[in-house]
Amino acid sequence: MNIAKFTDLVAQHEGLRLDMYHDTVGVPTIGYGHNMMMPISKEAAKIILDDDVKIVFAELDDRMEWWRDLPEAAQMVVASMVFNMGWPRFSRFKKFIAALEDRAWDKAAYEMEDSLWFQQVKSRGEELRGLMLSCNGQDTT
Repeated sequence: MNIAKFTDLVAQHEGLRLDMYHDTVGVPTIGYGHNMMMPISKEAAKIILDDDVKIVFAELDDRMEWWRDLPEAAQMVVASMVFNMGWPRFSRFKKFIAALEDRAWDKAAYEMEDSLWFQQVKSRGEELRGLMLSCNGQDTT
């Protein structure tokens, strides 16, 4: 069988849905009829991760364009937080964002630690806090 022809047939029958929906029997589905209850390959997971990272960077470039002027460690912290919680929740970290603008790395680390998010992410929060503190004494590049 010609795989390309079959793929085109399935795509035609299933249609493309870029948001999750429940099919006619209630199965969570996305894309061209992909059953979200089924595992995906490592390759597919990496493609999704790469796409999600691009989305995070684009959102930060759009909403907080100065973030790329931060030291690399601070950029990694900010991007990781946005990746984890999304922009709407991250944007409520007003004191943290103000500390970043002031290049007050200790204050930024404190604001991270003084949050429900920090308690929820546990060791990730500790690692990111350490990255933020590593910005002390660094240039902005």
